[in-house]
Amino acid sequence: MNMQRSVEGALTDRALPGWLQEFCTGMSVRPQFVVSGNIRDVFPVQFGGKLNFLGFDEALWTVLHERGYVALLRHDPIEGIRIHPGADPAVKETLRAAGIELDSDPRDLKALAETLGRVTRATDLPIAMLVDYVSQLIGPAQALDLPARDFFVACDKLAHGAEPLRAPGRPPYLSFNPIVWRVNRPHELPDWYTVSNEAIRPLVANLPDLEERHAMAQAVLPAFPDAAELGMGERNRALEQFTLETDGMTLRSMRAIVEFALVEGIGLRHISDAIRAYRIGTRRNPWKAAVMRGRIEDAERRLTDRVKGQSHAVSKALDILVRTVMGLSGAQSSSRHARPRGVLFFAGPTGVGKTELAKAITELLFGDETAYHRFDMSEFTSENSESRLVGAPPGYAGHEEGGELVNAARARPFSVFLFDEIEKAHPRILDKFLQIIDEGRLTDGRGETVHFSESLIIFTSNIGIFGDDRQMNMSLNILPSDTYGEIEMKIVKAIREYFRFTLRRPELINRIGQNIVVFEFIRSDSAHEILSQMVQKILSAVYEDHGIEIEVLDHAMATIEELCTADLFDGGRGIGNRLESVFVNPLARVLFQRAPEPGKVTVVGVEGQGSDYHLLTVDA
Repeated sequence: MNMQRSVEGALTDRALPGWLQEFCTGMSVRPQFVVSGNIRDVFPVQFGGKLNFLGFDEALWTVLHERGYVALLRHDPIEGIRIHPGADPAVKETLRAAGIELDSDPRDLKALAETLGRVTRATDLPIAMLVDYVSQLIGPAQALDLPARDFFVACDKLAHGAEPLRAPGRPPYLSFNPIVWRVNRPHELPDWYTVSNEAIRPLVANLPDLEERHAMAQAVLPAFPDAAELGMGERNRALEQFTLETDGMTLRSMRAIVEFALVEGIGLRHISDAIRAYRIGTRRNPWKAAVMRGRIEDAERRLTDRVKGQSHAVSKALDILVRTVMGLSGAQSSSRHARPRGVLFFAGPTGVGKTELAKAITELLFGDETAYHRFDMSEFTSENSESRLVGAPPGYAGHEEGGELVNAARARPFSVFLFDEIEKAHPRILDKFLQIIDEGRLTDGRGETVHFSESLIIFTSNIGIFGDDRQMNMSLNILPSDTYGEIEMKIVKAIREYFRFTLRRPELINRIGQNIVVFEFIRSDSAHEILSQMVQKILSAVYEDHGIEIEVLDHAMATIEELCTADLFDGGRGIGNRLESVFVNPLARVLFQRAPEPGKVTVVGVEGQGSDYHLLTVDA
């Protein structure tokens, strides 16, 4: 596998990544640096007319060597102190003469502090020191033992007492022998040591930007066997696609994607498939399975069988689902491959089938309604509840367990995520939703990123049902007498105003766009279907569990329907609640008093009022 390591003429206006530029600038005034972030990646460093992609150590040594430094030392808890192989071998004797030994105990903090001191004080010898994996050497910064505390006190004294280099002919930018701490996160070092310390410069190695990813894409593109077969236009489109779709990924990941594509036989024309498979860890794609199209063709029947009286909502949801299955959600956006497959926002009165439709859609897409992850946003109203979703930050209890949302996305990327009553979530959690919808990814408390590019996101909300005027229509914003068009207009307007003016999150509703699916009140004809469906489920359950056949005569059924559907404001949930009082509870008493043996029970009538009802039955 031959992937080019450098590319001519790229990044001509910037020869170094940002953190390395800051390092070069700060060397004249700061003796110590703390570099965190994307520290294990490769970085674009241009010299000799070529752009090279170098690891952290190599990039650091390149700029040091070009500025006259003779050695870069590196310490970690396993190998101890080693000299960068690019240095002149003779410099080892010079280091030894300065009392800098390379064979000390790698976990001896006192010996390491002495070595750092000798490096800092070797003002006639331009050298630098890189300290790596320090957190594995000292343990958690919040609970340092006495030797570790003494170690950092010594390092702090070195930082404030460092003297400029006195090497003959020293250029003006050679001021100190720098000590560079490489850490995953800044808090791995004690706060008292790093925060507001004028002798220490914090640097952040960011994820590669568009320009850097474009340069890497140019470098690895020739590795594809079909690259030479493509015309200039196709090559440029593939280059742009690779660059845009790897937003948020490292340059090492871009290399790994190419290696994966070559092993799997994925050509440059289908680079998006390689990126998707690399992100989620499998080439399997249920969205493109032949059975998916067949299920969608039969979707209207499947959904209306489960969700009664919501033809408008089902129709609009189906349009979005077809777009989702065809991979055209957000097709007008350059980041469509990173965003979720689809986003639905279900709004309308309570108990009308919003959650039921979400379950039905899940079963339709994946053949299993349990393939959805439901999060009740009423449980995430406090600011601290964010940690339940994404995981506790480092140093807090449960940090290693991760969050419920990111764990679910990691375990089952092809699934539906249902967020019930989104308006009840804390604003900080709403910001997480914005990131999911806009970027298709989320980073947990451990710094690991999960992707939602193969997920369907569904929000439900009751916004728009009630208004602010309690004197009008019992504060109702919509009425059962309203037409569907009137209900839709009022609810959509209320949702947009709520996000813009109450939550002050207009960007979130803008991302949801026209995907608001409005449900209407349950009407009398729909109520009849809902009740009949519920009763049939009850009768089936009795027969399955007890072997008893229940027959409900027509006039008894008419009484049950009259009692259960008199008030439809609470929708199907209200019908179900009243059905428990009118039919389920008295039926349970009849079955309990009856001999526990198979047979037939005929319900000939219903008597009672309030919450006290009795069934008139004949036991066959």
